[in-house]
Parts: sequence; structure tokens; C-alpha cells
Amino acid sequence: MLKRYKIHHYSTKSETKCAILERAHRTLRERLYRAFTYRNSYKYYDILPELVHSYNHSIHRAHGFEPTKLTTDDEPELYKRLYHSNVDPQFSFTAGDIVRLSKARKTFRKGYLPGWTEETFRIYKRYPTIPPTYTLQDFNSNEIEGRFYNEELQKIDKSTNDYWGIEKIIRTKGKGASRKLFVKWVGFPDSQNSWIRADQITSHNELEHE
Repeated sequence: MLKRYKIHHYSTKSETKCAILERAHRTLRERLYRAFTYRNSYKYYDILPELVHSYNHSIHRAHGFEPTKLTTDDEPELYKRLYHSNVDPQFSFTAGDIVRLSKARKTFRKGYLPGWTEETFRIYKRYPTIPPTYTLQDFNSNEIEGRFYNEELQKIDKSTNDYWGIEKIIRTKGKGASRKLFVKWVGFPDSQNSWIRADQITSHNELEHE
């Protein structure tokens, strides 16, 4: 059906599931809480119709219309204002950049916990959507499902002198100078487990004295 009507359907895999509806709910909540503060009461059933009426008769910043005054004749102009911006998309990353992913900001997530993944990815493709989105690959060249926004990515400079944390040593092989370790990296999935030379491991104490 999508192919028949030339509709390209995709998911960004973002925490935001329905941006327009969630933005409307946010505005309504803001107005509710202003009323709660003014009235010193959380009772809202008696003022909810008035707040909804006010929302529907307010000019919306995104498109410049009052919802109640929109008709089907306005659809072309509304669509143009919302989706056909003449401004070129502002890309923050280029193909090949190394990035981390933002961790989901849950309501009760501790602020002192790391906000970005340990695992890093490579920018694979850029899309001139509004706002811009990107697809990623891991270091096995596997494409990551979904698309990601600028705000969900953090560019890093991973030079050859950087260190990666080892979660555990899974197994070993060889002896002496030829000894190798099969390791699981901190923050990386099992698909990224790999063999390294034993002499490539540096202890925390050694790092402090470099």
C-alpha cells in the first residue's frame, strides 16, 4: 500500500512518539498548572473546557493559524508552513563521524549517571528532513535500526591513544608474547567482543602515571 502511493514510512526510534500530540499536551499541561497555582487547587474539571477552548482559539506559533479557523482549503498552505521550509537543513555531523547516542531521559533517571552510551557508532547517511536525521553503523558495518536527530548524538574524537574499558575477559589463548584475550568491552553488545593482545591491556594505576 505504501509503495503504491509512494509513501516513505520510517521511524526515528526516538523517545518522542507523537511530537505534535505531545506538544499539544504539553501546552495544555502548562496552562493547567498556571491555573493550579493561581487557584491553589488541583481541581480542573470545571476549567478544562475553557482551557481547551482557549487553546483552539490561540494562534499556534508553528503554523500561524487558530485551529478553529482552519478548513480543508487551508491544507496546502498549512502543509507548506509545517514541512516545506525553504531553509536548508543544518547538519551537525558528516558521514564517517564517530558519535555516541543519548541515553533515554526517563523521568526518574539519576542526573549523575552518564548521559551517553559507552558504545560508539559511525554516521552512515544524512537525510535532509526537517529537522535533519541520520542513520548509523556500528564498527562491524551493521546498520543501526531507525534514524536519529542532532540532539541525540554526541561527536567524539577517538584517537588511537584512547583507552576502552574492559568489562571482562571471556577466554584466552596462547602463551607469553603471543598470548591473546577475548574480551567484552564496557557498554558494548556481545557482537563487539574481540581478541586483543595481552600486552595491549593497561591497568588503571598505569594510566594515572602517564
